[in-house]
Amino acid sequence: MGDMPKKYVKVNGIMKLNPEYKKWKDKQNKKEDGPAAKPATTVMSSSNALPIVSSMDDYEKINDDLNTEVPMSESTSATIEMIQEPEISLESGLQPDDMVDELGKMLAKYEIPIGLTNKLMCLTEFESLEFIIDDSGSMTLQTDSVDPVTKRPLTRWAEAKDRLKEMVEVLAYVPFSQIGIEFLNRPDRITLTKQGRTPDAFLSDATSQINNAFQRGPSGTTPAYEKLRDSFLRGQGRNIARYFFGDGKPNGGKAAVDAIIKMLVQRPDPEQNPLTFISCTNEDEAVEWMKDAEEIAPFCSESDDFEDEAREVLKDQGKALPFSKGFHLITTLVAAMNPDDLDAMDECVPFTKFTLDNLLGFESNNDTYRHYFECFQDAQKRRPIESKLDEIRKNTRWNYEDFLSAPGTRKSIGQVADVMRQLKIAAGH
Repeated sequence: MGDMPKKYVKVNGIMKLNPEYKKWKDKQNKKEDGPAAKPATTVMSSSNALPIVSSMDDYEKINDDLNTEVPMSESTSATIEMIQEPEISLESGLQPDDMVDELGKMLAKYEIPIGLTNKLMCLTEFESLEFIIDDSGSMTLQTDSVDPVTKRPLTRWAEAKDRLKEMVEVLAYVPFSQIGIEFLNRPDRITLTKQGRTPDAFLSDATSQINNAFQRGPSGTTPAYEKLRDSFLRGQGRNIARYFFGDGKPNGGKAAVDAIIKMLVQRPDPEQNPLTFISCTNEDEAVEWMKDAEEIAPFCSESDDFEDEAREVLKDQGKALPFSKGFHLITTLVAAMNPDDLDAMDECVPFTKFTLDNLLGFESNNDTYRHYFECFQDAQKRRPIESKLDEIRKNTRWNYEDFLSAPGTRKSIGQVADVMRQLKIAAGH
């Protein structure tokens, strides 16, 4: 197959994944795995995207390949130091010396930027991570996700199972308190705890329990309001992150949707009780209410499948943001807890350099950040105008220097507050 090309290159000062490396890796994967081979990258428009650094091996490569010292971002350095503390690593089932390497392997598997590790650690603050799965009869229907091997459409039930298992695989490396898995129409409940086990040992047991629970097919209706209401009542006074997998409107139609949104808006301490809606369907209009809830309720997020989300991020953020399958996986887990960045990608406001560096895990040079900013602006110019909101987004001219030099997130920029106010008025909120 020839010598491996450099993984990272700098073109006109812009750090990127080397296109020659991508070709080489794709060929190697196809040789090893045949038709089912995974692509070298899941990022759309990878020739324009910023590089993904997932592990310390990647970090060493980017420094060696570019023959320069690329500083690690401040939050990433602090997170790596933190996860090597014995009380953190041992809770994850790993020795301090093994923690970074083993975590890096998982991050590399899904192409997760190492900077997002910092976001994952917020999950340690919750007493329970509760997954509520829609097991109504319509979950037997097809979705628009496909099986990576057979290339055939999955059922919504299979998509929910696959996405749940991927999320639990990431959580295996986080020192969480417990995971609870429940269903809308059956009393079954799975409770998962680490018990000092290694990520592999924990994941083996968790996967077995999830597979067993999903062997029984879905049937019944969609009592989403009742299930969410009961979950919030049981969890009063506790810090609980909730994830709701569903494919359609709840029993009771619009009245139930209105009741769910009202409950989310009025729930006490929403920051400590975030909710993520995970839609598993090919009928977007059936889950539009989840997107409405995300817009109205605080610390609430909605996540579609990777392909749909990747297209949306490309439209909203441009070609430079390296939105991989792993990036999507982490946003599904923690976007609801991060309204100023991960849950704000669809608001069509560029990330500050400070935020982008901390998400990706390394400090970009000015040429690299300008490339991101210009790709963002280009995406807005290409935006079709379908509403007053689109008109505002398309016509806003952001001040590059403000975003380059901001010492924190976009909240510190006056222009952002002005535009967000315009969008809120246009949306009727």
